[in-house]
Amino acid sequence: MSEPTITVVIGAYNAMPYLTRCLQSVIEQKPGPYTLECVAVDDGSTDGTGEELDRFAAEHPDLVRVVHQPNSGGPSGPRNVAIGLATGRYVFFLDADDYLGPHAMRRMTEMAERNGSDVVLGKYVGVDCDVPRSMFEASQEVVDLATSRVWYALTPHKLFRRSFLEERGLRFDEDIRIGEDRLFVTKAYLQASVVSVVADEDCYYKVRRDDNGNITSSYSDLAKRFETARRIMAAISAYSEPGPVRDAALLRTFRGGLLDSFSWRFPLLEESEQLKAMAIVKEHVDAFYTPELDARMTVPHRLFAHCARHGLRRELVEVVEFLKEERAGQRPPHDIVVDAGRAYAAHPHFRDERTGVPDSCYDVTDDLRQDDRLDAVEWQRKGRRGVLRLRGHGFIERVPTREPATELVLRARGDGREVRIPTRPAPAPALDAAHGTAGFTADIDITRALDGGPLTKGVWDVYLNVRTQGLSTRRRYGARKADDLAPAAGGSSAGLAVKPYYTAYGNLSLDITAAKAQRKQGLKRRVRRRLGGLGRRIGVRRLRTMARLRRRSTPTRTSRP
Repeated sequence: MSEPTITVVIGAYNAMPYLTRCLQSVIEQKPGPYTLECVAVDDGSTDGTGEELDRFAAEHPDLVRVVHQPNSGGPSGPRNVAIGLATGRYVFFLDADDYLGPHAMRRMTEMAERNGSDVVLGKYVGVDCDVPRSMFEASQEVVDLATSRVWYALTPHKLFRRSFLEERGLRFDEDIRIGEDRLFVTKAYLQASVVSVVADEDCYYKVRRDDNGNITSSYSDLAKRFETARRIMAAISAYSEPGPVRDAALLRTFRGGLLDSFSWRFPLLEESEQLKAMAIVKEHVDAFYTPELDARMTVPHRLFAHCARHGLRRELVEVVEFLKEERAGQRPPHDIVVDAGRAYAAHPHFRDERTGVPDSCYDVTDDLRQDDRLDAVEWQRKGRRGVLRLRGHGFIERVPTREPATELVLRARGDGREVRIPTRPAPAPALDAAHGTAGFTADIDITRALDGGPLTKGVWDVYLNVRTQGLSTRRRYGARKADDLAPAAGGSSAGLAVKPYYTAYGNLSLDITAAKAQRKQGLKRRVRRRLGGLGRRIGVRRLRTMARLRRRSTPTRTSRP
């Protein structure tokens, strides 16, 4: 048998009954011109996993190879054994709980062959669980690690070029039980010549076990989390230079590893252990935490970093407990304080002179969330002209609406030009006591909206800007709608027609066309409704011709004296 194109690696420990579906998905692969082998390592299972592996190997001896070994205590050992046995040009890591989409190996290998990729991500699908999604909005032949969201997909369920793993000596650290995958993938990203993403094919199905048997479900050792984060930091330092790629890797590690370790577990530690953990974080904050990174952090992360750096242990415990209670609904949501056009989250020790935590740690101005609702889309006729009237509500969450200056923004789908449409407060009761009157009405005159002239033909997407107290938010408008919202109504004015519609995400867009074209389409629809299949067969043009002939052949009536 010639060397396979892909080696699918499965490390298995007590994976029944999920293992059967996993192995079947490998057998059912449709790899096209590529060939597969599967190396499965039974890590001392006691539930029949080893026997199931042997059964598949007996049924598919040219595809499945099984290794049995004593339990190693984690997934790193089995994966490393399988890497050493792999003969494929590429290696893919598949957990025994999960399974593959039927075309996964072909699509990812095609991507790798086309681009010379060292790492390829295939789209994840969650089965009764959440999975990373933001990096799969579109396929990417070559990922820009400085801006890509692949940093938020650090599990090893990817395709790796085997020669790349060998040349770089990439293996899983066997002395850490959890987080070894994030360390492995971080090293791979930073050393890869090309990273690619397949987003238009469901490649990897991540399964939530009913018994919570996935190893990450039982992880609770905070000290080990700190150790893993520290190793990732060391890898980032070793395999990247200062700059945007390093910042992207550091941001992910600070937010998703080091600083997030100050979770609900932290207050349960002994004081000496708390101080030890803070010292670890301080070491890395002092070394890598820049103002640019700080600006991209959330308020809790900024507070964690500041308290660790300045030895504020009791304050850190109070912040962690405050956040835990707030998330659990055990206390009201924190207030937002607006001052000089900036917004601040009133977490513990905000403007406490004793602790001296700076306001910048509490700044949420750039993270404010907008809440809005679309109440009506109506065509209003005014003589020979008309306007498209939109009614709705919009406010900034947890910020009282005072002297609002809300406006609609129309953005051309093609060239990105923008048109601002002022709104006027609606004569409606207050939305709620906290926000005051947030209702508005806006009239869009499609013949005069663009610098006094007509909107250009094409699609214009609708956004809503909400402004109050010197703060401003913007987002696409229309996804949240009133329960009694009538179908959107368009119309025509001075030779232009507007057709409002909702995108696949539920947002409002406007299609601007020539009014004549729309009347023609309307005539076609009316004819087809009246004549059914006959109208489709003979066509509108022929019907018009027939109508003219009838008029000519009908005698003219003479008027009576």
